[in-house]
Amino acid sequence: MLNMGGMFSYSDMESLGELCNAISSCKKCDLYFSRKNAVCGFGNVKPKLLIVGEAPGSKEDDMGKPFVGRSGKLLDKALEYAGILKHEIYISNSVRCRPKIGRAPKISEIRKCSGYLSSEISLLKPRIIVPMGNSAIKSVGLILGINLGRISEVQGSILYADGKYLAPQFHPAAILRDPKKLERFKDNFLKVSGFMEDLHVKAPEGLFIDYKVRRI
Repeated sequence: MLNMGGMFSYSDMESLGELCNAISSCKKCDLYFSRKNAVCGFGNVKPKLLIVGEAPGSKEDDMGKPFVGRSGKLLDKALEYAGILKHEIYISNSVRCRPKIGRAPKISEIRKCSGYLSSEISLLKPRIIVPMGNSAIKSVGLILGINLGRISEVQGSILYADGKYLAPQFHPAAILRDPKKLERFKDNFLKVSGFMEDLHVKAPEGLFIDYKVRRI
């Protein structure tokens, strides 16, 4: 294992299956005491897009699969609205075990789980990452070694760091709590969809201008 500033990256693992086995048996923090299932990532192993959520909810804890509850259904609708095909993406989380009801993951929990997400990024090699919510943006920031700020400050923008494009987004749970943000949530994914298409046909200079991409 490679130590990355206090995080562990499972760089010696050759497959997502090996990584999932490590996640399933993980006891790095106290969340494992109360979990039913640790939740591995799921999706296309050569994704056009990597979506990173915050932590499993009740349904995800039951089924051991990301975004199968109410937030997942809302995410599916937003992706469909934007024309993003589910089979072309990979979905993961910043924390792999369900926190206690009503609380967000602690920074210590995010830090201990960040190595798993780092390994997924290394194995999947996505060009675009969509961190949804503050926990996800903290996790991606830890991996890249930069402070990405709060999701309310950067949602809807496109950032460029370490050879990857980041498109921070609200978490679907935030939309369920505040439906007024729904149109912005859908439009953010519509922007990501357009960017995905243009990424393959436009020169970087044109992308940076057209989408106001910010280097960080």
